[in-house]
Amino acid sequence: MTFENLNLAFLSLLLTFLTLVVYYYRGRSNKIFGPDNFNPKFIDNLFSRRNLQTIRLKFFLRYFSLFILVFSIAGLKTGTTVKPVERKGVDIVFCIDVSTSMNAQDVKPSRIDRVKFEISKVIDNLKGDRLGIVVFSGSNFLYLPLTMDYDAAKLFVKSIDTEMISSKGTVIGQAIETSIVAFEKGSDQQKMIFLFSDGEDHSSNSLDAINMALSDDIAIHVIGVGSVQGSLIPDGKKESAFLKDDSGELIMSKLNDVFLGKISQAGKGSFLRIVNSESISEEINDVISKGEASLISSYEFAEYDHKYQYPLFFAIFFLFIAYILPSGRRKA
Repeated sequence: MTFENLNLAFLSLLLTFLTLVVYYYRGRSNKIFGPDNFNPKFIDNLFSRRNLQTIRLKFFLRYFSLFILVFSIAGLKTGTTVKPVERKGVDIVFCIDVSTSMNAQDVKPSRIDRVKFEISKVIDNLKGDRLGIVVFSGSNFLYLPLTMDYDAAKLFVKSIDTEMISSKGTVIGQAIETSIVAFEKGSDQQKMIFLFSDGEDHSSNSLDAINMALSDDIAIHVIGVGSVQGSLIPDGKKESAFLKDDSGELIMSKLNDVFLGKISQAGKGSFLRIVNSESISEEINDVISKGEASLISSYEFAEYDHKYQYPLFFAIFFLFIAYILPSGRRKA
């Protein structure tokens, strides 16, 4: 349970309290008509006892309804609603290389930042497709299971960096295997893996592992990140410094487009490259749109259930009762 407009509710409560204070002091100033200055029988002759009780009841109902109205203004929200959703689309897994070499800046502002930018633009144009995210370096893990919550997916993409996996190196074959496992078994949806990598791989059997794990209903589309000429890798721990190997030589990271091309051939997919001049998000969305969309049954979490209407109803109800109650008549 939570409240949406607490600040506004506190302000309304303060105004209601000030109104009561003003009413109280006005009542004190009117005590000249009280029993100390007038005979109680005179007051009783002016107003019947039932009339005075009705006036008090009207006063109570008015201010009680105001307090309920303040509670309604607070915007009570409870629980979350889950509703089934059926859409047509494909299942997508973005397999993202987060190794240290992805910090190279031959693609501006850096390889990893450009990948995040492109994926966010792709997500903005998705309609009805489920997407998941796998990140990998020396090891890998499913970062985001298949979902249709695109806003949450963009938040996950935004938080990706090259420090999220401590083990160094790059093992692309195992990352593809994890991406394949991320898909639902027995699902009829067309499945697509989009591999974002510079192609540096420290395993000798990645292609064999990919060929063994692939099935006919899964396509691997490869997006090469970086330049063939290569770039030095900034040292995140030292300003204006670059990484060196064990012999003290600067490390030059180059795009291994030959190896990435072999992966795309094995996965019967396309091979694209990220370059500085233009975005490739439209090309990726074109590949997705050409996929065979199938009916996808899923669930989505809606926002909290709003309950403000219930106290609002009672506030209006008590105000109405206070309005229609007769104030009574003078005794004849």
